[in-house]
Amino acid sequence: MPAYAGAGKRKIYLWLYRNTVRKIMKPEKVTNEEKVRRKRMRIRIKKLAALGFAALLALQLAACADSGTPAKSEDSTTESKKSTENGAEGDVKFATIMVTNNDWAMTLAKAGEDACAQYGYEHITMNPENDIQKQIDLVQSCISQGVNGFYIQTVDSKAIAPILTQAAEKGLYVFTMTDMKDALESYDNVFFADYDHKAAGAKSADAVAEALDGKGKVGIIAGLAGADNTTQRSEGFRTQIKEKYNGIEVVNEINCDWDRAVAMNAAEDMITGNPDIGAFYCMGEEMAWGVLEAVQNSGKDIKVVTIDASSQTVQMVMDGEMYACIGCPPKAFSAPAVDMLHDLLDGRNVDQIYGVEPTYMTQETASLDQADY
Repeated sequence: MPAYAGAGKRKIYLWLYRNTVRKIMKPEKVTNEEKVRRKRMRIRIKKLAALGFAALLALQLAACADSGTPAKSEDSTTESKKSTENGAEGDVKFATIMVTNNDWAMTLAKAGEDACAQYGYEHITMNPENDIQKQIDLVQSCISQGVNGFYIQTVDSKAIAPILTQAAEKGLYVFTMTDMKDALESYDNVFFADYDHKAAGAKSADAVAEALDGKGKVGIIAGLAGADNTTQRSEGFRTQIKEKYNGIEVVNEINCDWDRAVAMNAAEDMITGNPDIGAFYCMGEEMAWGVLEAVQNSGKDIKVVTIDASSQTVQMVMDGEMYACIGCPPKAFSAPAVDMLHDLLDGRNVDQIYGVEPTYMTQETASLDQADY
């Protein structure tokens, strides 16, 4: 073989080697679009890996739960149950079921809400709008939602009694505005506020008699027909008038459903029908405000006595616009019920009846620090 032939082969091999290495080692040119595509691909791969890991972990946990092996899981469930029983934050529900959404009732609900906030309880406000069937449905809703307890201002105590008994039998704690033992089939888990509505009615009769010097005509502006507080406030007033004040005549009693405008119209009708009427007894202050408008529009000197003593009403008494007011503090009904619920969930005994004290104010004794709210 000629010498130049070997040299030629070496040159060819060297050329092939250099060009092959250069091609392999030479960095590839990558466009911006390709860089974005590759980045997205890497992100997708990471997400798929994370999902796969989560699915695998879920399968492992399910297998452990079926076998009943993990002690931690059982402890957690037990602790949750204990927390619910002891009234721990976020586990307990308490409802305030009103009659309507007037100022008194809204203060009642707000007091319940504030008391719940102190314990970390969930609070639910319910308004049946003076409708007994709606109120029955709301109690049923409390049972269905697993509410631990509720305070109720009943629309009609006799009609609501069966569902209240059912709620109590299912383990809910029931708090009512009046003593309902006579209406309920069973009253385990039921607690009653001890506000004497008859006594408040009787005290209102004393105030009317004092304002009229023992002689004159009075009209009664009543609440919701059939409601316990309406019935008892009427009985207390009428009994006191009959037994102690023969010179006082009750000309009419009209149910105004705790509504200011309805009460104003009722008072106007009574004034028209009885030009010499001397006083009105109102079972709630919002109705009294409507009555006071009717009195002022008539230009007559007619005395107004009411149950309830908000700061607005107390100021009216202090200014001589109303003759007297008898307190019925809304905060004293719902807030103590929440405290009692907390004690009950902690396993402590509580009295079945809790006291609510009224106040009596005339212009001589009234002060804003005595206001109910």
